Amino acid sequence: MATTYVFYDGSITGQMIPPKHTPEEDEMFILRNIVDFSKQTLEAGEGDIAQVLSVPAGTTVIACWLRIITAETTNGTVDLGYAGNNTWGDALGLDGSVGAILGATHDWVPYHFVSADTIDITATTDTADVDIDGGKVEVTAVCLKALDTY
Repeated sequence: MATTYVFYDGSITGQMIPPKHTPEEDEMFILRNIVDFSKQTLEAGEGDIAQVLSVPAGTTVIACWLRIITAETTNGTVDLGYAGNNTWGDALGLDGSVGAILGATHDWVPYHFVSADTIDITATTDTADVDIDGGKVEVTAVCLKALDTY
C-alpha cells in the first residue's frame, strides 16, 4: 500500500522547507522546492507518493516540471501530477543527466485548483521496480492566482 510523505512542511528530518508565499489575486507566482530523496525513500513497488508543493486554493498551475540535481539509480522513474495522476509527466527517468528538465517543458498543461491541494511525485515501476532513494530534484510550478470576484 502506498505511503504519502510530505516534503514541504519540515516533517522529514533534514529536508529543506521552501519559502512561504501568499499570492494576491491576478498575480503570477512560482512555487519551487528542492526534494532530496536521500532523506526519505519512495518505494516504487508500493507507489509511494511525495507531496512536494502546496498549492493554494483558487490557483491555476500553468506548467510544472522537475530538474535533476543529483541523478537517481538506473531505471528510477516517477510521475509528476496531483491526486495520484501524471498531469505533468509520466515515467520521468530520474537517472538522466544532471540539469535535465523533465515534465511539461514543451506542452502547457494548466490545471485550476479550486481547493488547496498538493503537487506530487509518485514512484513508479514503469521501467523497473527501482526505489527512489538517492536522487535530488528541483520541482517548479508556474502559477496564476485567480480573481476572487469579478
